[in-house]
Amino acid sequence: MSNYRSAPLLGAIAALALAGCQETTTAARPRVDAPGVPVSVQSISGAPDQVTTAFAGLLGEAAAERRMEIVPGDKPARFRVRGYLTAQPTADGQTALAFVWDVYDETKKRAQRVQGESIGRGSGGSDPWAGVNQTIVAKAASDSMDAIAGFLTTAPAAEAKPNAREATRTAQAAPAKRR
Repeated sequence: MSNYRSAPLLGAIAALALAGCQETTTAARPRVDAPGVPVSVQSISGAPDQVTTAFAGLLGEAAAERRMEIVPGDKPARFRVRGYLTAQPTADGQTALAFVWDVYDETKKRAQRVQGESIGRGSGGSDPWAGVNQTIVAKAASDSMDAIAGFLTTAPAAEAKPNAREATRTAQAAPAKRR
């Protein structure tokens, strides 16, 4: 298995982003835009490096099309995403590229799981990865972003927490009671 963690690549794929809710969503949705929600892609595992690299690039393009805010792994993000890819031959001789994305919130609790698959005509014989072509990868990346963006647009906003200074000022500004 390959675990791809590169700052430039993560910037491109961070578009992903999704168990506290323990929900699973299948990625068969219409395209949804999700601007302004910082997301960081932490990893993509399971695929050979060349598939991971192609997938990451296409994922970044899909995120940009959906106006998603992708941030590097070391920057604050509302959600952090970890992805897993697998390839397998189908019963009818095609190839399926399956994906699973776990989306974690700021407290590192899984907020959503997104999964789906892209099926193509390629056949890799004994190596299913050999049957994964650009078309299959592009569809999986697009479907991934649709499902993640769909989650982002329905995710509850983070609660605003006053900082200690504001809380102190508020307490000091209150008049003292006289007896």
